[in-house]
Amino acid sequence: MTGNLDEAIATLLKDALPSLLDGAPPPVALSVQSETFATDPNAADAPASEARPDDFSDQFSFNPAGIVFDPQDPAYDLAALPHFTLSKPPYPGPRRVRLVTGAGDRIVLGEREVIWDEIDSKRFTLAPVRTRDLAGVEAVQVLYGVIAVFTLVKLNQVMGIVLESADAAQLERCEALATGVIELNRQALLDASGATYDDGDYGASVKTNSLKLLEGNRPAANQRRLVYQAEVELKITRALHDDEGRPIVRIRTPGRPLDPQRPVDIEIDVEA
Repeated sequence: MTGNLDEAIATLLKDALPSLLDGAPPPVALSVQSETFATDPNAADAPASEARPDDFSDQFSFNPAGIVFDPQDPAYDLAALPHFTLSKPPYPGPRRVRLVTGAGDRIVLGEREVIWDEIDSKRFTLAPVRTRDLAGVEAVQVLYGVIAVFTLVKLNQVMGIVLESADAAQLERCEALATGVIELNRQALLDASGATYDDGDYGASVKTNSLKLLEGNRPAANQRRLVYQAEVELKITRALHDDEGRPIVRIRTPGRPLDPQRPVDIEIDVEA
């Protein structure tokens, strides 16, 4: 239950220590193992929230090659532009649409570059202006609000970083350097640990809040093992359907005529 933390640790160590951990085969073999996790004993049971607005995001693959995007062009054809459908019904409010490059850069699109369907609120068309640089763009990300219920679970996750080599001197050197690399880059690892998963109406996001070295040991003569504890926050969300969780927009006494200027119109009848 570590999200992307294990991959982030492996990538960091291989990039930082190429002479020890890179190659085929490398001088020192590296593996990151997620082991047991348990709920935080100091955290109370987290009840599910009442239905309320919550943040959500979708990401779609996108290939801009060969498409004319400018709506002001005489040859502009709405049907020829890429269409996308959100996975959840969006809550009324701001929706941020961003282009994502292969390098991880995010480019926010202007309002006129995104055309939302007037009937289906989940559907939109992408129409970047002609001057928009689309080089390297591989995906479209949409950040929007949904009506959802959610709960938070705090966990303590044990992780093991195993280093293996027949060269005892290389193994000793790698153990010391790997420990230092993780300590010096702890915050970057926490920032890279986040992950989101969804299926149907349910979604889960995993975030690591802290990473602490517990111990180092020697499982075998040719191995060193660094044991870490990660404090993880798991957020589970269920998005409501279109017919659930609708906000109250009007309260009035039955039989009274509808007055658009009075969202609350209650007849008070007091008996003397």
